[in-house]
Amino acid sequence: MMDGWKTAVAVAFLTSSACAQEAALNAPDPAARVGARATSSILTGSTPAAGSVVARPVERLVLRFSPPARLSEVTVTGPNGMMPMMVTAVGEVPSYTLPLSGLVAGAYTVTWRASVQGQAHQGSFGFTVR
Repeated sequence: MMDGWKTAVAVAFLTSSACAQEAALNAPDPAARVGARATSSILTGSTPAAGSVVARPVERLVLRFSPPARLSEVTVTGPNGMMPMMVTAVGEVPSYTLPLSGLVAGAYTVTWRASVQGQAHQGSFGFTVR
């Protein structure tokens, strides 16, 4: 009897998970589909690299995408708070270089939003400045 109950709960859980994922994939808003996609990212690299420890001065942030993407938003958060970055998207391109200045020693988080053929993507990563 207990095995039947466990099977019913497992089937109900899997069914509700599959329905939630299908609903997210079919949502009219591209941003709603972001969470339903696989965990792979269109961000293929960056300078400073994710998880890296770099020496000052850090003068630029480079984000590399595959496939090429239209970057719409970037913020860098660190010891002195959040720095929204001005982004001028020129279309779907493989990389963006953004100027940075005045980064003090500490941990930083880069958060980005981009789109590829109208489909929204987002992510974040961290690096440390010494």
